[in-house]
Amino acid sequence: MEVSAATVGNTSSGANVAFQPKKTPTNPVSPGDGKTPITPTTPGVPNTSTPVASDDGLTLDYVPTLNFGTHYVDASSPHTWSAWAANDGSGKAIPQFMQVTDNRGTATGPTGWSVSLTQTAQFKGTKAGDLTNAVLTFNTDKTNNVVSTSTSKASSTVNTATNPLTPGTAVNIFQADAGTGTNLLSFGAADGSSLVTDPESLDASTNTTGKVDPNITLSVPAGSAKVDTYTTTLNWNLYSAPGNA
Repeated sequence: MEVSAATVGNTSSGANVAFQPKKTPTNPVSPGDGKTPITPTTPGVPNTSTPVASDDGLTLDYVPTLNFGTHYVDASSPHTWSAWAANDGSGKAIPQFMQVTDNRGTATGPTGWSVSLTQTAQFKGTKAGDLTNAVLTFNTDKTNNVVSTSTSKASSTVNTATNPLTPGTAVNIFQADAGTGTNLLSFGAADGSSLVTDPESLDASTNTTGKVDPNITLSVPAGSAKVDTYTTTLNWNLYSAPGNA
């Protein structure tokens, strides 16, 4: 004989979970697989850049510092040099790259982002003045490569043109229309296959890689270079929407 129990009454309880934006930058990862943490450096020059982070979770995690090496003065011929490849921290050569992470997770959905690049002024020597008519170019061989680690992939786009920089003029170099997660722009094939062996940049005492990245070049006219060290500043600006260079 079955006995049925009468309902005495009922009550309700709740369950909740909350999320907040991650305001700290994401550590750089390898362009080769988009997941292995690395400590990238450029041999011969200190990386003085600092990550950029918004209050709502959009971060510019890493930008490259460039070294074009040391060369002999040649007053009669123009020359073009490739930037030294980066070092992944273990001694392996990797292409120069930049990294953006979007962890905003806003209720209205991802709004995208963009990064512009500006060479602030012409290369300037400590004594010799400007490196007259020198041209710094990104995407020289058009092997830029986007690497995404996201499961909600952004519709990332990259400026596919060869980008000779004009000092003081911004170039929109990388952007995403939507999506979240980490995106890398590798200046050259992400697996390193576009890097070129260069004996001039091989120096065990300074842990240099012996590779250059032909996707980033510096062209110097004949007679422009004097015996000096020339430097310039690159400004990388992160925007909270696409196409804001």
